[in-house]
Amino acid sequence: MSAIRRLVLGSCVACAAALRVGVTPTPPMRAAACARAPALLAVPEAHQRRTAVVHMQQQLDDQAKSFYEGYVETDPVTGESKALTLDEKEKLYLECLDAYYNEDGKQLLGNEEYEQLKLDLDFDGSRVATFSADEIRFILANKRFKMNKPILSDSEYDTLRKKLKDLGSPVVIHEGAKCNLEDGICKNDMSVDNGKTRLLYLPGTIGASLLLSEIFFWTLHIDPLLSLILGAVPSYFAGVAFTENVFAQKPLVVQAACPSCGVVNTVFFGDLFNVRTDGLAGPADPNYASSPEVELKCPNPACKEDMVCNRETMIISSAIPKV
Repeated sequence: MSAIRRLVLGSCVACAAALRVGVTPTPPMRAAACARAPALLAVPEAHQRRTAVVHMQQQLDDQAKSFYEGYVETDPVTGESKALTLDEKEKLYLECLDAYYNEDGKQLLGNEEYEQLKLDLDFDGSRVATFSADEIRFILANKRFKMNKPILSDSEYDTLRKKLKDLGSPVVIHEGAKCNLEDGICKNDMSVDNGKTRLLYLPGTIGASLLLSEIFFWTLHIDPLLSLILGAVPSYFAGVAFTENVFAQKPLVVQAACPSCGVVNTVFFGDLFNVRTDGLAGPADPNYASSPEVELKCPNPACKEDMVCNRETMIISSAIPKV
């Protein structure tokens, strides 16, 4: 009985001490729950890493989406945004270049908007975004000329056009004929047919290769296959000399659409075995091979228009067809 009394008395003394210092005693069950709380509230480390990766992936996805987002035009007044077509974006790109280089560095778009526009053109496969500086300059020169604000003189324009035409640039090749009502002439561009031009050099090159192969075999007793390899370079130069001096003088094959009907014509510049130069076919013309112009008739039976092809300007011209 004394032991029970001492236990109850100790509990009362502990309660009184706790009340005296202002501390509320923690029940045994609450204390045990508090002891287990850290373990229950703690997030597993693997789950923390997974959550961090998901959060970072969301940020990366947002950045990636902004990279692939197409360029949109925003109205500065209303703030309304609208997507542009490829043609509109190409025109805007050229306008930005024109304003910057021809209007004292004027910027139509900010740096970020300009880079986004150029990136969008690259993704759309635009050819304008891949044009060289000379091609852009040629396009802007035509634009400024129509605005009566020329940026190139006639000689500079002709030089630039010839340079781009020699390089085969698409900006100077017109797919449709251009007609001038004042002089009554329609003109179209000609393009070099490299395949047919190279075929003219093939007979001389093959003949020289076979000849050198026989010479190497009968004099040096070299294997025919090895002699073909060793004689490839001299055969090429011998073939060029034979073609340009004996077989076809100053050869050049071009293609051009008839300015009147649009039928594609193959035009040959030069002479074969001097038949026109020596008068073996038609009247003799000593300057026929070196003449820059060739006259021909359109092979289309419904057209039969007379045309003049100029080798120097690479232009085919004919009279405006009568309706």
